[in-house]
Amino acid sequence: MCLIQQNEEVKESTKGNPSLNSVESPPKSPTAAYAMFMHREELRRRKIHVTRASATKIHLTSELIARTKQNIRQCSFEDLEILARETLFKKNLQRHLYYRRMQIHQWMINRKKQQAKEMK
Repeated sequence: MCLIQQNEEVKESTKGNPSLNSVESPPKSPTAAYAMFMHREELRRRKIHVTRASATKIHLTSELIARTKQNIRQCSFEDLEILARETLFKKNLQRHLYYRRMQIHQWMINRKKQQAKEMK
């Protein structure tokens, strides 16, 4: 897998520097780390906001896809299948989030119409 190869490369490159030997995984970009932090925080909430949790999941999946695409030449066929599944998952989640927003928007319009009728 690409991540295993990256991990081995990081271990090889840190042999000369003992302070970096404790690193078990490759260094993550701040955006990927922040996306993971935000997603964990959303899941920890007592009352989970589905749209926020979905948005953080989309961001995190986008970061994983981007990271895999950077190392696409070193990836195995299995990694490419995983990349395809992640891409489909992201698109489906985005579509679900879009329809959820439209549903809430329609609900708000109907609510305003109902309130207008009650005022008359």
